Amino acid sequence: MEVLKDRYTITELSEYLNVTDHALRYYEKEFNMYVPKDRRGRRYYTTDLANIMYQIKNMRDEGLEIKAIKKLLQPEIEVAEPQPVNETDNTSITPYDTKNNTLEIQKFFKEFGDQITSSFSVEVTSAKDHFTSELNKTKLELGACLENNIRKMECKMDKHFQNVDKSIGIWRERNKGGLLRRLTSKVFKNS
Repeated sequence: MEVLKDRYTITELSEYLNVTDHALRYYEKEFNMYVPKDRRGRRYYTTDLANIMYQIKNMRDEGLEIKAIKKLLQPEIEVAEPQPVNETDNTSITPYDTKNNTLEIQKFFKEFGDQITSSFSVEVTSAKDHFTSELNKTKLELGACLENNIRKMECKMDKHFQNVDKSIGIWRERNKGGLLRRLTSKVFKNS
């Protein structure tokens, strides 16, 4: 294939090879090829990748099956490693290994989950201890308040009963002689 550009978008390459975008994606998957993406997440095919796709298309047109093409092109596919990204190029990002990144992301989230669980556990224990302490303090304050109110009530009751006893004593003094004496004292008083 005559290379016209350093890069092809999936649409450009599919038009150039006269295949569908779907066919290119299928070949990527079947041949386990890494196709870099720009910052916007769009595929771009390097010269090497475009040549490999051209060879795959020609072999398919000749009637070869995917298994046979894999055996024939495997050395070329392995050599066609992703090219380093030019630092001044704003349209591309550094290629990465999806499997390793997936494992790293899983490891990150596992560690993050463990940290959150640990932190949450510490916070719950701290809150529980604080709550228990506050409950005990409130319990002691309520107990002391109740005792104080009981003492005040007992003092008031004692004073009340002393006043009742005094009143009963005064009434008894007045009514010592009984009913007959009161009547006679009233009769003699009036006469």
